[in-house]
Amino acid sequence: MKKSIRVALSFATFTNNQLNSFVILLIVCLKNNALFPNLPVNIAALTALLTTFQQAQAAAAIGGPIDTAALNEARDVLIGALRQIAGYIQSLGLTSESDVLSSGFDIILPNKNPHLPLPTPAGVGLDNSISTQLWVLLQAVPNAKAYQVQYCIGTASWLEAGVFPNTRNIIIPNLTPGTVYSVRVRAVGGSTQYSSWSAVISLMST
Repeated sequence: MKKSIRVALSFATFTNNQLNSFVILLIVCLKNNALFPNLPVNIAALTALLTTFQQAQAAAAIGGPIDTAALNEARDVLIGALRQIAGYIQSLGLTSESDVLSSGFDIILPNKNPHLPLPTPAGVGLDNSISTQLWVLLQAVPNAKAYQVQYCIGTASWLEAGVFPNTRNIIIPNLTPGTVYSVRVRAVGGSTQYSSWSAVISLMST
């Protein structure tokens, strides 16, 4: 019988900036994720806790001991909420690495380290069969928690297409037909939080 995947609780040791980025990613990954319909802390509540933490962090940066104490309290409450969510996901007994990773949490596996640097996404492709959209195709990156996608026209600045919890249904919408767009992708997770950007690929929107 295949053992269930263990959810890592290493977020409790993150720096404040790392914790902030981690929770932003969790909100993206957990929102409308059908695998986790009964979160003990819902997305609205988690977002509110993150906002309180961010505000406390900003105040502590310019304030005194009272502000630092408030930041520590906000951090403890936020981590407590993350532990509840992690416990819920663990209780589901999931045996698929990709299913658990789709939550945004890291996993613990024998002889595997999810905190190693992530490899650069490979096999990236584009599909323009639907007008005004580009469908981004890529191979899954082991231990990746999500994928960040950017696009641009020519030498213009990169624009954010979004952060996607898996390789399915990565779509860049509202494009101009007859315009050539360049796209790049990087994986989210691992010890460096992001992989290197993939090779840039280009295709004309129909």
